[in-house]
Amino acid sequence: MHIPLLTARLRRRAAAPPAVRVPPAYAMRRVASREDWAAVRALRFAALAHHQDIPGDATRAFVDGHDARAGTTTFLLSRDGAPHASTRASVAAAGEPGTLPAVLAFPREIERLAAAGRVVEASLTVVDPAVTDVPTAIFHLYRAHMLACAATGAEWLVTAVRDTQIGFYRRVFDMEILTGAERMPGLGAPRVLMGLRPGEQAERLGRRIPLLVVAAADARRFEDEAVVTFEPPCA
Repeated sequence: MHIPLLTARLRRRAAAPPAVRVPPAYAMRRVASREDWAAVRALRFAALAHHQDIPGDATRAFVDGHDARAGTTTFLLSRDGAPHASTRASVAAAGEPGTLPAVLAFPREIERLAAAGRVVEASLTVVDPAVTDVPTAIFHLYRAHMLACAATGAEWLVTAVRDTQIGFYRRVFDMEILTGAERMPGLGAPRVLMGLRPGEQAERLGRRIPLLVVAAADARRFEDEAVVTFEPPCA
């Protein structure tokens, strides 16, 4: 055994700094630029096509008329700078359910909910099919919706999901089933409307998923600038 050579190798190994696993950097922003819209529409197409949820002859981008509606904001979630997932938040004032995408499939239920107060709808929530940790991506996306609920004082947060998603949304977000399955325009699979009452459930959800904790300052910043951050809650 060559002792000097072995000693030198051991010294180099000991001097090398230990590998540090850097957690992924998530960032979310309101979609405004042409580049962001292109990324969102491509994500939508990839995710919906992955679940066989749109016609095979559709263009490789997904868009509907609700993107440009007043009270609607689309968000792009990036991970380490790359497009990762997207969601859309629509807010309906009390008595004005027509701004929500789900009213096309569930008019009676949406009108009933909106008659009692503001409603926030989460729609077109999509995650890149290459992503392995889908729940974590959805938790980040739903911070935008909890901020929207806090900023507007919404009575309900609703979303229309495929039947294969019902268990996840019921188990993780404590959402209840509000309707039977109906067809949504432009989508292949039927959807079921689910919802939760933020005022009653936000605290419990925050204990389970800290990303969903919303402080008053966070809600004000979201209302003023549609900014979503993932720092610890501010006072």
